[in-house]
Amino acid sequence: MSRPEPVSRESERSPELPVPRWAVGVFPVSVLVAVVWGPAQAAALCGVAAVAVLYATSRKPASWHLAGGTVVCAAGVLLQGSSSYLVVRSGSLGPAGQPALLYFLGLQVFTSGRRVRRAAQLDLSASRRHRAEHGLLKSAEPPGEPRPGRRWIPFGATGVLGAVVCGLGSQCFCLALLAARDIVTTDDHPWWGPLAIAVLLVQTVVLIGMGNTILRTGAQYYDTVISSPDDLAGRRYVLYLRSFRDDRRLARPHRIPLVGAWLAAAVSTGQGEEERIADALSWAGPLVGVGAPGERVPRAGARRMYLPLDDWQTPVSAMMRGAALVVIVLGKGAGTLWEIREAMRILPPERLLLLVPMKERAYDEFRALAGDLAPGVLPAYRPSRALSSRVRGVIHFGPDWAPEFTALRRPSPLEDQLVGSLDRAMWPAMVRLTALERRADGRDRAA
Repeated sequence: MSRPEPVSRESERSPELPVPRWAVGVFPVSVLVAVVWGPAQAAALCGVAAVAVLYATSRKPASWHLAGGTVVCAAGVLLQGSSSYLVVRSGSLGPAGQPALLYFLGLQVFTSGRRVRRAAQLDLSASRRHRAEHGLLKSAEPPGEPRPGRRWIPFGATGVLGAVVCGLGSQCFCLALLAARDIVTTDDHPWWGPLAIAVLLVQTVVLIGMGNTILRTGAQYYDTVISSPDDLAGRRYVLYLRSFRDDRRLARPHRIPLVGAWLAAAVSTGQGEEERIADALSWAGPLVGVGAPGERVPRAGARRMYLPLDDWQTPVSAMMRGAALVVIVLGKGAGTLWEIREAMRILPPERLLLLVPMKERAYDEFRALAGDLAPGVLPAYRPSRALSSRVRGVIHFGPDWAPEFTALRRPSPLEDQLVGSLDRAMWPAMVRLTALERRADGRDRAA
């Protein structure tokens, strides 16, 4: 292992965030808003854009960036809500498509704020700072090559189509609000009015779900894939292993409280949990996983490679040896149990991390199914205040494979709940892995 390069003064500073691409369009959009609505709304738009650009380009601490991104996201949500309010107040979709323009403007503002929040969350990571102090945090291009045939699906076309379909869903929601207002404020309404509202609400969920699916699928078509395990030789990466049956659950965004995960997956364009796991593990390297056989496009998060069904254990074992860190998501299945036993057989304890995406009862069933995993034994479950994520805890190993279960704790309200909690839960494992890599580097220098 080569000696890590010393940390420069530039790398000690918070990374400078680029000017958002949408900033150049603030002035013409403000002029359009001033013509359609008036100077007050245009001034408010310019103020929101100025705050967004300020926080996206200044050298403020990460917490300021996080707060600024949150404010911009809230402004985007308010703009989208204002479009529905205008429809209800005026009793129509409005002249010149004002609500539709406001809705798409709010969506763009929300998306930009979310990008600022993600960059700030990574900058806030204590694990990344610790690695940078020891010269072990190196930026690396994600491995892989463009997916074959991806240009048959133009990314820009899928983005426009997905946004249009989402806009149609928003219009259905506005029509449902108008119908509900007429029923509440008038006594003379048809008997089928409530049924029409229910149909419009169903169409809202279906159309927005279709639009978001188009957006996500278009992005996945443009993701890269790894053609062979040999492409990882000499590169730093984190091997991500899990049961294929958990892919769909971990690809969904966080649950919406009191509603469920299915609606969150339908109406949310937020990051899935696997993408958040990749962000939380970025201090160790890019996330690499084996793709499920037969899937049309790779899911967002880990870079996928595809292995033959009859001979997958040999390349997985080889990738374990070359990985900086092996992360296994617990799940029922013979493949997961083999992966855990194989990792314990060939890896030092510092290079293995287990994620627990289950509650206490399911975890106890998994422990009974797994038996004694020599040389280590799975520890007892440690309950905590449940997050909205499916990942509930982290298992890491000390010397002589002594296991420790760390339950996820809620971070500060402004942070991404899963990324922030994983960053704290993985701190002991990160410190031990950093010490292991520094000892290996010392031996190389001595040799």
